[in-house]
Amino acid sequence: MVETLRIAITGCGRAARVHLERLLAVEGVRLVGCADPDVAAAENLATWARAQQGEGDEIVVATDHRDLLKRARPAALAIFTPHLAHYRPALDALQAGCHVFVEKPLSGNSQEAADIVGLAQARGRKVGVGHQFRLRPSLIETRRRLAEGVIGTLRMVTAVLAQPWLEHQRGAENSWRFDAKIAGGGILADAGDHLVDALLWTTGRGAVEVGALQSRLESGLDVVTAAAIRLDEGVPATLAIAGVTPGSLFAIDYFGEIGRLRATDQILRERIHDGETKTIELPEQSTSIDANFVAAVRGDAPLCCPASEAVATVRLLEAIARSASSLQIVKLS
Repeated sequence: MVETLRIAITGCGRAARVHLERLLAVEGVRLVGCADPDVAAAENLATWARAQQGEGDEIVVATDHRDLLKRARPAALAIFTPHLAHYRPALDALQAGCHVFVEKPLSGNSQEAADIVGLAQARGRKVGVGHQFRLRPSLIETRRRLAEGVIGTLRMVTAVLAQPWLEHQRGAENSWRFDAKIAGGGILADAGDHLVDALLWTTGRGAVEVGALQSRLESGLDVVTAAAIRLDEGVPATLAIAGVTPGSLFAIDYFGEIGRLRATDQILRERIHDGETKTIELPEQSTSIDANFVAAVRGDAPLCCPASEAVATVRLLEAIARSASSLQIVKLS
């Protein structure tokens, strides 16, 4: 029989509902508490979860994560708050002996991210980060082929992510995603960090330096970011993130000495020398980021994205934002 895993959630908006559906689909997972400054949001999520779980543990509703930890005593805390509010709940949960799942990015700056990693290691707790693109078969296969040198020595990478602006104008719920002051980086740190993490993870290279430009509206909403990045071993990469396009796009092109790979979130194409471009057959995605976290806590699988690896993404996001604001090249230590 599978041991019950008691999970609590702080930050009870739309993202929490999506993740909770996947968590409750895993055998033995039970929600034991919800916290949100908007108590109605916490109560609504708890009510929905009660209907899914049936009779069992009480679901505590609170307005503060510290109260939630004290009353619900979960084994794990899942954090779906705005980015700048990831740090304190993560530290408090680790201090309380909980494992932690943090929606990406890990935190708003690299020092906070390092603090979380350090405390997790000291307490012997697992911290998973929601970089779920690492589970996409197209990117898993890309990483494998790059490591095996299928396209020869990697010489250049170009990465693009675009989202429709209208998608984020329908209501106030999503406007924070573009607000750099609230979200801790605007679209760059929200949807853009999928692209940044995928770039670093698939190539297996760290970033050495970056130069970036950013376009914002008068209100401060971050709508376009472009960056030139030098990766380890001198590999140049360009990155473009836009929130004002008529359609969606996620694509990374890898140029090697003998071939090229083009990965989207669903498809991988390969061309060697001057041959035909072929679409690589891929398996279905086998698990979710949430199920992976549960498996890792139970000791059945490694974390897809442990906090120790997510620090590199936070550091590069921070450097891109700093370069764009200063119009200077920023070196990463």
